[in-house]
Amino acid sequence: MKFRLRKGLIWLSFELEYEGSRYTTHNCILDTGSATTAIDIDSVDFNFQKPAVITRLIGIGGGTQEVITQKADKLIIGGHELKCVEVEFGNLQANMGINGFLGNDILSLFTITIDYSKQKIKFKI
Repeated sequence: MKFRLRKGLIWLSFELEYEGSRYTTHNCILDTGSATTAIDIDSVDFNFQKPAVITRLIGIGGGTQEVITQKADKLIIGGHELKCVEVEFGNLQANMGINGFLGNDILSLFTITIDYSKQKIKFKI
């Protein structure tokens, strides 16, 4: 799949199936420095009644943000569907200027090949 390089980061899109609806999340970063995966809470029709865990993200430089962790039906990336994955939902767009990030919880499930010259990334299970 194609990605974009911007500000020294890999930007890509992925799909999330949440509460029976499918959403495409653009302007996400591949974040090997993050243990978890998160998307902006306004990217989905968020279900505040669904069981959740509230945690605090702490970024490099000491920035913090509370996020709500819930199970999503599926996360789809590079043609692969991962079922019943935990995703953090927070105010990422306003606080970080991104719609989401793929962290090591998802990245560690794949062998990943990155071709910077062609701006292509391949996910293999």
